[in-house]
Amino acid sequence: MDTVSRRYRKLKGRPSKRKRLCASNISKRWEKDKVENSNISECVDNCVSNEGEERKDSVNVSATKLEVLPSTSASTSNVIKNNSYVIMNNSMWSSLLSNTKCDDCNMCSLDVTCNGTCGFSSKIELKCKNCERVYNSIFSSPRDSFDKWFEANKKLVEAFLKIGKGHAALEVFSMAIGIHAMDKKTFSKCLHKLYEEKQSYKDDILQVSRKIVRQKHNELASPSDQNNEIIDITVSYDGTWQKRGHTSLYGIGIVVDILTGLVIDYEILSKYCPECTTAKRDLGEQSADFSIWYKAHKPECSENYVGSLNAMEVKAAEILWTRSVENCGMRYMNVLSDGDSKTYQHLLELDVYGDNMKISKEECLNHVAKRLGTGLRNKVKEWRSKGVTIGGRKEGSLKESTILKLTNFYRKAIKDNVPDVQKMKNAIFASLFHTSSTDKAPKHNKCPTGVTSWCFYQRALANNEKPKSHSSMKTKLSAQVLEKILPVYQRLANNELLARCDSGKTQNVNESIHSVIWNNCPKETFVSKKRLELAVISAIGEFNFGCLNNLSAEQNELNSESVQIAQRRDKRRIAQSESRGTEMWKRKRISKKLSKSNNTTKIIEKEGETYGSGKF
Repeated sequence: MDTVSRRYRKLKGRPSKRKRLCASNISKRWEKDKVENSNISECVDNCVSNEGEERKDSVNVSATKLEVLPSTSASTSNVIKNNSYVIMNNSMWSSLLSNTKCDDCNMCSLDVTCNGTCGFSSKIELKCKNCERVYNSIFSSPRDSFDKWFEANKKLVEAFLKIGKGHAALEVFSMAIGIHAMDKKTFSKCLHKLYEEKQSYKDDILQVSRKIVRQKHNELASPSDQNNEIIDITVSYDGTWQKRGHTSLYGIGIVVDILTGLVIDYEILSKYCPECTTAKRDLGEQSADFSIWYKAHKPECSENYVGSLNAMEVKAAEILWTRSVENCGMRYMNVLSDGDSKTYQHLLELDVYGDNMKISKEECLNHVAKRLGTGLRNKVKEWRSKGVTIGGRKEGSLKESTILKLTNFYRKAIKDNVPDVQKMKNAIFASLFHTSSTDKAPKHNKCPTGVTSWCFYQRALANNEKPKSHSSMKTKLSAQVLEKILPVYQRLANNELLARCDSGKTQNVNESIHSVIWNNCPKETFVSKKRLELAVISAIGEFNFGCLNNLSAEQNELNSESVQIAQRRDKRRIAQSESRGTEMWKRKRISKKLSKSNNTTKIIEKEGETYGSGKF
């Protein structure tokens, strides 16, 4: 047993010379394998972009965002150490006061009782069970002197909203720990109160974000342009919906500044108002009572959009671009978009900034590469309907794993050659013809030459060696498949499309803020517009400034426990961002994804068809 435990004992001191030599040899073999191996590592080498190299020369994006406010230490100056909450069982009061005597009856019969509750706040009384003298009474939570709201109720409602849960989850929580549950009416009132309080906070975080964006752009501008009231910036715009499957009643359009990565504006569109739905049912939509009620309700009605769901992204862009000068003092002259909607065409038709101010468009690399994958899958379906199989199991067919690799090769070709359009095009077709090469018909004339080329054929020629057989390639396309998919490549490698990719940017920032929003408000549960906007405000505050800065801006007084947790979350965020920005992590991620795809394909081929709608 001692031998086994010694094997797993943590090493102490400096490694021995032998261990250092072994580690050095392993590193050398790894470097050698990276050049020689043409298996998954070749695919990974062509998939990993140079984002990691860019991050080495620049400051970590998450760390930069957390430092944009004046001072984190200043934001925590209002910390109160004893201003925290404790969960305590009522029976523990008797044990605590078991040796304390009553002044009147001189008996050890003091106890703490709860006399009435309001949500999660209870009225606590210190009382003698023998003589029934009441020494003092107090509520278990501080109470606002102005509107009489209990702090515990608002904090618990806000906490459950931030983790994406509502009143039903709050009831389950109360049932599990055995505490009085807040009723749904009180929960709704707290939500409405939080919504009113967050409106001023929303304006504050957006104004601070815009001020930082203006400052960063002025630092890069010429001296003559630094005092301009209106500045021209490049933004990334994307829409997201509250429900999957193109059936959502809510849509959100978000504008993110490319230079700083900060959200500077957003718009929520809603096709639903719960109050209107209830009034139509109770009063009748065509009745005079409903008309009178609606006139008073219209200023605060949640329904602010009439139209199709797919046009929400376009309408939100129209609203955001129209108010950009008035609210932000900025013109969004360059927009990075995904091309999934006609947002850009609609903005050109509106002519938002006048005839002499034409908005230009940049393409997101990830979405452009996704078009290739979609086009290849459509080709497989198209030829299958004609009785021709190009996506079967045999070698050289267009399998799902092959489509994934070709998509990554396409993206890598664009990313590595920006802003040269011709080099992009050559690299795209080089990756296609390389995979369709054979010993009898090698097609490597577009592959890069030299000893450092990723192409094994050109690398061998540069070293005056005989190239290896093409049978060792793991990604192969037959001549028949090449002929069928060549039109897709020609369409997605035209000069006009590639010219819009010359910045090499992606919409990863938009996807990140979308992820934070839907973590606060899951898509699986339908919510009101107020609750959705609370989730958006909270997500933008934490996304732009970090957990600690966001917490200190939201609350006037902080307790030490909240500050410690917020600091840990910010440190984890920075550490995660740094680790995921490395080339090694990206290589590992893509390798794992390809390996999983290959394993899944092999299992399906081995098992055969086991599930199909109405097939068994």
